Amino acid sequence: MPQFTIDLPETILPVLLRKAAGWGQTPEAFLSKYVVLCLENDGQPTTYSRDELEDILEERDKGPFEPLPPNWTEQVMAKAKAHIQQVRADS
Repeated sequence: MPQFTIDLPETILPVLLRKAAGWGQTPEAFLSKYVVLCLENDGQPTTYSRDELEDILEERDKGPFEPLPPNWTEQVMAKAKAHIQQVRADS
């Protein structure tokens, strides 16, 4: 298999690490699969089979999970209200 060296900006590393961890892969494996899927689908949204989706959900269900802060409902409501106010102001 051909190998390439890719220079990425430092600012993208946290996003890459988070996405790779979410899929249970190393950053290198995640990037490789991502590039292949993008090229095969010509930039179109990826569709998965039912079995692939079930595998993804089973893997994610294993965790790790981050605990929610005690006031998470208040945070969600505040963001929703701010969004509604912004939409009303824009229209």
